[in-house]
Amino acid sequence: MTVRFLFLQALVVMVAASTALGQDPPKKPQRERQEMEVHTVQDALVQAYIHRDLAAMNSILADDYIFIGEDGSVSTKPQIIAMFKSGEQTVTSYDRDSETVRVYGDAAVMTYHYVSKETSKGAPADSDNWFTRVFVRRGGQWQVVSGHETRVHKEPEGVAQRLLGTWRLISAGTFRTDGTYEADSELGPKPIGYLMYDTTGHMCVSLANPDHPRWADAEKPTDAERLRSYDAFFAYCGGYEVKAKEGVVIHRPEECSWPHYIGTDQDRHFRFEGDHLILSGEETPPNGEHRRYQVVWQRVTGR
Repeated sequence: MTVRFLFLQALVVMVAASTALGQDPPKKPQRERQEMEVHTVQDALVQAYIHRDLAAMNSILADDYIFIGEDGSVSTKPQIIAMFKSGEQTVTSYDRDSETVRVYGDAAVMTYHYVSKETSKGAPADSDNWFTRVFVRRGGQWQVVSGHETRVHKEPEGVAQRLLGTWRLISAGTFRTDGTYEADSELGPKPIGYLMYDTTGHMCVSLANPDHPRWADAEKPTDAERLRSYDAFFAYCGGYEVKAKEGVVIHRPEECSWPHYIGTDQDRHFRFEGDHLILSGEETPPNGEHRRYQVVWQRVTGR
């Protein structure tokens, strides 16, 4: 047998003997115990916030506690307790991860990431932040003396990502050189239609006049009826490309109710206003004045 094996065998015998004699297992190192104590205090503070336990908050937060919010605001212990007492501040859930504690004698520093559901002064105040707490042990009890949070930085949503989905037509028309707006004469003042962008780089669009009359004979439309249908409906499908810096989306029709669109690049300037997508461009109709057209779409979020 090796020396290492004999040592391990002896260690097992010693542990078994101490258990048989009813002896307590060896105590955890002091630092580890202190770290666990700090974690326990943090757990209690979170529960106090969720249940609006003012007595627990008063015990855990030091009288000189200072909290610095993500916006740079500074709050004291009396201010925080007063907000919970009045109901101006509520916490529904508070989930932590990546939590670490470092103990320095009678002081400890805790860092962690958390996601919460909260309200502040009646308004939603959900958080996705990193937090640093400082604890100090006074009279054998750990108290929180300061806290500082920083919002998790997230890259703004990409333009291409914002375009994805289905959009419902709101209006379509042109602006004359004097600024006068005119609804599209063929689509009417309240057009209908949909615009769709998908993740494969394809799109489809359709625009129609909802007041388009039915054919007298569905099987045999007259030439005039056919022409009216052509004027009252426009659609195409194909690929698309987004040029975010230029604020342009390029539609590349592969099929279209207007054959001369097929195989061309149809540039559209775009911008977002809330849940609206506004496409625009410049045009000069044959024998007409130069105009700026604008088509407004609203995101479809469900039925």
